Amino acid sequence: MLMREDRIIWLATGLFEQCATDADLFYDRETGGTLMGYWHGSETAVVTAIIGAGPGALHERYKFEPDQQWQVEQIARHYAASGRRETYIGDWHSHPAAKTGRLSRTDCGVLRRIIATPAARASSPIMIVLHGTKGAWQATAWVAALKARRIFWSNLLLSKATLRLHY
Repeated sequence: MLMREDRIIWLATGLFEQCATDADLFYDRETGGTLMGYWHGSETAVVTAIIGAGPGALHERYKFEPDQQWQVEQIARHYAASGRRETYIGDWHSHPAAKTGRLSRTDCGVLRRIIATPAARASSPIMIVLHGTKGAWQATAWVAALKARRIFWSNLLLSKATLRLHY
């Protein structure tokens, strides 16, 4: 289920280029990492750092699994070094040769797990999908949330966000 598009995500051009360089390196396979930063109110997020996939990450054609333990350690380091101001706010990953930044079922499952994981402290995680070709990546940003239902499971609400690059 889609929500209205009213969220803005600020991403430094250098951080986008870092993601694009990683996507080029693993072009025939997926790659990704975590987004560190903060929310300014409920409508604007600022990405301040990217944490890579990690040395034990799995990169396959249609699947990416980060080195989760390594990422958790790096997230904790960054959080402490920032004076506990910059925290985990989501993930990014690549869809090589894709024409759109649409989320897959797997991506939606990951967003559900992030929201359901208390340690993540991310009730509205961001997911940025790099799509396109080597050297010519485009990015689509999403914000997720769960809407409680009285019967069965909660609905995953997705909002396509405006990604703004800055220097």
